[in-house]
Amino acid sequence: MQIKGAMTVLNRRAQFYGKTLDWLINAMDNHMDENMTVTQAYEVYKMDQGYRWKGTEGDTWVKS
Repeated sequence: MQIKGAMTVLNRRAQFYGKTLDWLINAMDNHMDENMTVTQAYEVYKMDQGYRWKGTEGDTWVKS
């Protein structure tokens, strides 16, 4: 999945909840569970923003 497709998925999911994209990203940062497609889009979005997954120190996203 590329960033354009990821943004489409995330924006549609935020609309589903009646919230903003920022709300959805913040909720997922705070361990909100979503289906696999939304989770994959979230990961693409985070990597596009310059983050990488650091599972050895608290399982979190960190700026590269």
